[in-house]
Amino acid sequence: MKLKRLFTAALSAVLALSLCAMPAMAADDTTTTVKTSTSTIDTQKEGSITIYKRAMDSGEKEGDHGDGETMTGKPQGTALKDTGFTLYQVMDTDALLAYYNDAAKAGQVDVKSYFTKYEEDNTAKGLIEKYQTPYKTQILTDENGMAAFTKLPVGMYLVIETKTPQAVTVPVEPFLVSIPMTRIGETAAGEQWLYDVTVYPKNSIAKGTVKLVKQGKQGDAAPTPLEGVQFSLFRKSDTEGNVYNEVTVTNPVTNASGEITLENLTKGRYYLLETGYAANKDKGYILNTTGKFYFDINEKGKAVKVTDPEITDNVADGSFAIDANGTTLTVTNYKPDIEKTVTKRNGDKAHQADYGVGDDVQYTLTIDVPENVKSLKTFKVTDTTVASQLVQKEDSVVISAKNKDGGDATPAKSTYTITVAPDADNSVMTVDFFKPSELADVAGGKITITYTATVQSGAIVAGDGNVNTAKIVYSRKTGIEAVPGDQTYEITDKGVVYTFGLKIHKTAKGGKENGNGLKEVTFDLYKMVESYELEGGQVKTTIRGVDYTDENLADAVKLGLTENKNEKWIKIETLKTGDGGYVSAKGLPSGTYKLVETKTVDGYNLLSKPVDAKLNLTYAAAWTTKTTYDDKGNQTKSTITTPTYTRDSAPVADPSKETVEIVNRAGFTLPVTGGFGTLLFSGIGVLLVLAGVGVLFSLKKKSNRA
Repeated sequence: MKLKRLFTAALSAVLALSLCAMPAMAADDTTTTVKTSTSTIDTQKEGSITIYKRAMDSGEKEGDHGDGETMTGKPQGTALKDTGFTLYQVMDTDALLAYYNDAAKAGQVDVKSYFTKYEEDNTAKGLIEKYQTPYKTQILTDENGMAAFTKLPVGMYLVIETKTPQAVTVPVEPFLVSIPMTRIGETAAGEQWLYDVTVYPKNSIAKGTVKLVKQGKQGDAAPTPLEGVQFSLFRKSDTEGNVYNEVTVTNPVTNASGEITLENLTKGRYYLLETGYAANKDKGYILNTTGKFYFDINEKGKAVKVTDPEITDNVADGSFAIDANGTTLTVTNYKPDIEKTVTKRNGDKAHQADYGVGDDVQYTLTIDVPENVKSLKTFKVTDTTVASQLVQKEDSVVISAKNKDGGDATPAKSTYTITVAPDADNSVMTVDFFKPSELADVAGGKITITYTATVQSGAIVAGDGNVNTAKIVYSRKTGIEAVPGDQTYEITDKGVVYTFGLKIHKTAKGGKENGNGLKEVTFDLYKMVESYELEGGQVKTTIRGVDYTDENLADAVKLGLTENKNEKWIKIETLKTGDGGYVSAKGLPSGTYKLVETKTVDGYNLLSKPVDAKLNLTYAAAWTTKTTYDDKGNQTKSTITTPTYTRDSAPVADPSKETVEIVNRAGFTLPVTGGFGTLLFSGIGVLLVLAGVGVLFSLKKKSNRA
């Protein structure tokens, strides 16, 4: 009897130790040979399986298998929310009891035996048909990573992870849990069976750290880092379908290098969204607030671009790039640019030129079109002049365009309007590309606008010149839908046209008008034809709105204008002095001019040779280029200052205040006809005649005597 009791005790101990290894088995520990007595199992008692799902970072070693007991301390790893587990009963109470008693001589419990081809598919879909119906439907883990299956009768259960969070690289392999299971180790109450089993499965998760680089691109210039751009980061929910939740970013504003570091990004889908600029950091680049920059963090913790066709709000204009290493995200913002030039009289283009009143001045506006132009609501050009100085000609506007590869991309006339609206103060020309969505062909290329403006009689002579201002006005954000109160950016460039004048003061020297101004003195004003004003050796030029050809040539040699017969001169205007001896000629371009006096006041001599009109002026660059922005992100590229003028390399303070002083000398006074002088000369003549007669008579008498 004693021997029998000893044998029974030994057998029970062996069975208890064997059962400790089987309750939560994965694929690498799939079998057991548990054999035990059922005499101590309460088949009427219900149990539970509580799962605490934990995350194990890449590189972290998996710990030991659990013992089924609830841990008193905090389990290792990070709780994984929204992991789904489904419970399948593979043995009911009777089957489990029979298994424990080895009634069926089963020998082993094997997870793989419940699947058709475990190595190929160990998901719920891979179960043998008879086991495919869940005993308990899927339960998702909560914030603590916990999911609990309660009120479970005695039996054997297969646990399958049926929903895996994005962060998980590999789901937990299916495992078996028996209700009850033999306790492992000493128990406080001496109980042999554990009906409430707790397991702590771990998943490997991937975490990545990427660098966001923000840069600005304008025209052909190299990209520049953008400081102070604000971003928000969103991650796709594991359970809510196409819902994205914001992720906290430690420093969500780009630094001086245009960078933000995004750390501890678990595997999953993300997007970045631009939200604005920090104070005083706005430099006129268009924010992409409607498009999203999508990327995935893969199982290696690297960023990869998303190409899912179901995502329709992703940025698709080339402004988002991920490097080959998957560690750097580059987001590019664009902005347009505008350059204004004036065609000089010699055909060259510059920011400044000189013309005469009545001349048509050709301007060129060159616009660098941003890559995302089709996503803008506003994209237009304005050109403003002082109406008394310059007025644009609407019918002169010509628009052309080239794409970024240099091919023709001239927009259709249906995509823009042209208006010129002069008033008492200003004349404003507007080219409104009111359909930016149809400018895709010219994105990244250039639009060229040429037009002419006529110099008006109120043009400023010399001084600061006659300025006109061109602006490109464009949306601050992407989005073609109208937004009430939507603000715009402005980039401004300027051009200036100079015109000059001639002031003559005619005075008398000697005679009765000595020191006074001479009225009614006339001059012809001649201009030398420049080489660029010749075509095929023929004169073809326009001065102050008047066309001149060879028919207008003057005999410059005879007039004394020059001794060079090859030089060509044309008469521009006839001038006549008024009160005080003053006369002016206004609105003349710079050049070589001479005055030929054709009529003067009686008693005074005409000038013996032409007079230099002092209009051969040159002017230095009149502006400085600025790269700063105001608090609204607007830029004024050029600030115009009063230019410096020179003539024959000598500085001229203010040409508008110069006066050409011309003096006429009095002529010699001849005797007055019929006066005392006449009588005197007549008397002298009579006396001479009488003296001659006397001499003749005297000679005759001498001859007779002889």
